Amino acid sequence: MPPILRWAVADGSWWDRYSFLIPLFANLTASEIGMGFGDYFKQQAVLGRVSGIPVRADYRWFFVVGLMSAVTAANLNSLVQNVTGSIVLGLGTTVVFFGSIFLHEFAHAVAARLEKLEVLEIVLHPFGGLTRFRHPPETPRAEFRVAIAGPAASFLLTLLFVGAMAAANAGGLDILAALFFLLALSNFLIAVFNMFPGYPLDGGRVLRAYLWKNGKDLTEATLLTGRCGQIIAVGLIVLGVLFVIIYREFFIGFWAALAGLFLYDSAKSIIREVERSRAVNVDDVMVLPVSVDPDANVLHVVDVILPMHRQTVFPVARNKQLFGMLLLEDLKRIDRGDWRKTLVRDAMRTVTTDHFVETGTPIRDALVQAGANGCGAVAVIDSAGLLVGLIFQKAKT
Repeated sequence: MPPILRWAVADGSWWDRYSFLIPLFANLTASEIGMGFGDYFKQQAVLGRVSGIPVRADYRWFFVVGLMSAVTAANLNSLVQNVTGSIVLGLGTTVVFFGSIFLHEFAHAVAARLEKLEVLEIVLHPFGGLTRFRHPPETPRAEFRVAIAGPAASFLLTLLFVGAMAAANAGGLDILAALFFLLALSNFLIAVFNMFPGYPLDGGRVLRAYLWKNGKDLTEATLLTGRCGQIIAVGLIVLGVLFVIIYREFFIGFWAALAGLFLYDSAKSIIREVERSRAVNVDDVMVLPVSVDPDANVLHVVDVILPMHRQTVFPVARNKQLFGMLLLEDLKRIDRGDWRKTLVRDAMRTVTTDHFVETGTPIRDALVQAGANGCGAVAVIDSAGLLVGLIFQKAKT
């Protein structure tokens, strides 16, 4: 066994005593609009901006950074035999570790931008981090790509640190090799833990994307994976209790149970939000439609209708009979000199089933459809097939 591994797993060593710190900081969630657990994220400090994305940290995060640095430095001191050197190595290792957490979240953000999602911020907290989007992914493919990006980044970091460990070990730098080993293992655990199939873990989002793509209703898929997340959380809590009772490992048990409670609360909040949105239907939030006649010309729309109603999409209808959807982005492709002779019916997108929902449809389903149909809105029709409302993708429930 290489010297680094003998040191890392030696009975009573730093690794054996403090390995509980690694699963503690497993990244519990990837991309949620908000999370529960009281007012856990209300107090935050801005660390900076990366690619225009604000990076913030929970105030308690700074305490954890200090604690991890102190623990690492204290246990390295017997090997380094230098207090200053131990502090520098301890702080450096902790910073690199949380840098790995940030890169995990930044991978989510990069993937989200490639899927045309607006990234609001990245937040670091004592349990890892989260990436917040203005709107969730609108297709199964986007959901999968955004979710898998974080664990993929953590796996790549694992390989990077394994390479660094091998190089340090070959050079006889046992202390650095030990630290690289710890960083490699922590990133591996982060990736593996996040792939557990329970929402809001990344694996839960991958499972939701799979169910969604294979015909499962998005709401039902979210509820199912959310309940899986609760089961995983209960498992963590039970594991923590067992560590305390059987092995008398109070630190490991405490943090495992606390992480389980945190995950359970997050999954519960998501389930509650879905069930609440399920109770709201399009009738409650739709707006009265401002429709345009299919035989009107584009000039009339631009000069008369658009100044009064600043919308990006208009339903095309006559006597409340829906013909299609007229998008401003489509009008921009028409030469200005042709506006007078171009009829709306020639510029509109002919109506398909993706362009409308019926009254009584849950608002969540309507918003998903509005995001997927390329219009950013859906018309609402009644039981007689007549246009009665309009739902925009950014409608608030």
